[in-house]
Amino acid sequence: MIQCMHAPHAALRFGIETVGPASRLARFVSLPARLRTSEYTTVGASARFRAQQRRRTVSAARVGFLFIAGAALFDAVMLVDREPAHAVPLIALNGGVVLLAVAGWRLIAHSLRRRPDPVAAAVTLALIGATAATGLIIPALTIESAGYLILFPVVVTLILPWSTRTHVRWLAGSAALAIGYLVVAPTAGLSAEGRADLVIVNLVAIGASLAGHALLQLAAIRNHSQMRKIMQLRRRADANVQELARVHRRLEETARTDPLTGARNRLRLEEDLRVVRARMHRLGEAHGLIAFDLDRFKLINDERGHLAGDDVLKAVVQAVRGTIRADDEIYRFGGEEFLVLVRVADLDGVHVASERIRQAIIDLAITHDSNTPHGLVTASLGAALVTSGDLAASDDEWFARTDVAMYQAKDLGRNRVVMAAAIASTAA
Repeated sequence: MIQCMHAPHAALRFGIETVGPASRLARFVSLPARLRTSEYTTVGASARFRAQQRRRTVSAARVGFLFIAGAALFDAVMLVDREPAHAVPLIALNGGVVLLAVAGWRLIAHSLRRRPDPVAAAVTLALIGATAATGLIIPALTIESAGYLILFPVVVTLILPWSTRTHVRWLAGSAALAIGYLVVAPTAGLSAEGRADLVIVNLVAIGASLAGHALLQLAAIRNHSQMRKIMQLRRRADANVQELARVHRRLEETARTDPLTGARNRLRLEEDLRVVRARMHRLGEAHGLIAFDLDRFKLINDERGHLAGDDVLKAVVQAVRGTIRADDEIYRFGGEEFLVLVRVADLDGVHVASERIRQAIIDLAITHDSNTPHGLVTASLGAALVTSGDLAASDDEWFARTDVAMYQAKDLGRNRVVMAAAIASTAA
């Protein structure tokens, strides 16, 4: 009694699962539901898998049809030579199989390419029927025909990757033809005991065919699922790569942009100047460098605070962007000092661009009482024209020219443009 009470505990201790009759019955009852939700059923019924299965069936069936047609022709020649007395029915049977196989080969590639299963089933069943009829017509071929009928289910399973539903229906038709043949086969060529043995062997072949189809179908389903997962992972990886590239571009842009004003920084200026120098060397283009500094800007920070000063800087950059072309650019050198790079034709073009910038800053109408006598935020600008003749000079030498001109503008009273080449100025 004590041993019986401790038996379940011992089974659990040693990892032995004890399943009672009720559990086994529940598992048996739930089997249909588990089959419906299994990978075999869900993936096998999916539109993508069925489309892939149809394509594979079309390819395999077309090759199989050609083989069937060739085998039927060869069989007809050999049997007519062997049994000339039965030439007419043999030619009719094999000729019908050849015609059906050729018709299926053509139709399955065109009008019936979306329905390959019934075409393949019809052609293969016709071959089985012709084999059975040959055994009935020629008693000497009874056992040989019976052997072919046993072999067909296995061969078809290996060749045709059609749906499970089609395979089950085809097996039912094949079994009916084979067993019917064994029942009515001539007794002269086959004894009753041999007939019974062949029926059993035929049923075994049908079972093996069904099991083989299920295993091949399961392998195809798992392969399809794995490929789908690989494709999903690849798409996800591609999306991640694109996101990383987007983030990288944003980081690259951030690293080359002044965070306060949105103007480009010194790093971006150095990169752009390399491009400008290449274009000047290759195409002979001219560019204008315009340096400007906001007049008495420090007093804005002292009197109104740095937040007010930041707002002025952002407004100035926005205004300058409105006066230059999309392929021109403004850069923040530091503090309230900026540099504008514009593509121009000559010195007059640089002067016109500089005046537009100066006027745009005035048009902001930002009051600045300490900036006498103007009473508004203004800028002093120094501009220079650089051409292919200036390629020998360094970037710093270019900047020095505009910087000197800008300080000359301040010395001359501010709110004006001074050209580095010919010291010309324009007061507001």
